[in-house]
Amino acid sequence: MSENVNTIKGIYEAFGRGDIAAIVDTCTDNVLWRTHLPSNVPWSGNFDGKSNVPRFFQAINDNVQTTSFEPQEFVADGDTVVSTGTYGCKVTSTGKDTSTKWVFIWKVRDGKVYSYEQFHDEKMGQAFG
Repeated sequence: MSENVNTIKGIYEAFGRGDIAAIVDTCTDNVLWRTHLPSNVPWSGNFDGKSNVPRFFQAINDNVQTTSFEPQEFVADGDTVVSTGTYGCKVTSTGKDTSTKWVFIWKVRDGKVYSYEQFHDEKMGQAFG
């Protein structure tokens, strides 16, 4: 398994512990952090720059209760790691439960994330509607 996959697995373990500082510590100062979600999802958009990444996680924590996070597959090529999985949550504002499939595209160099993109299926936006 590649070092970059191990870095991403470490990030997922930190997310499971709620250790956002550990995740931010793996980012470069000018990390590109982007989510491609419907605009009604509070963590949709760009959170570029290491200092903005905590806002992404705060938006998640402020708006949903995470019920599951299950990475399932990792594909690595050079700096790129693509991972797939499922994410379950309960939306605070609507009370709706959802489980979505996701794809995350990571770019890692020397153990540091310099780019992250997040994609979820349409169920995420529907849960906020």
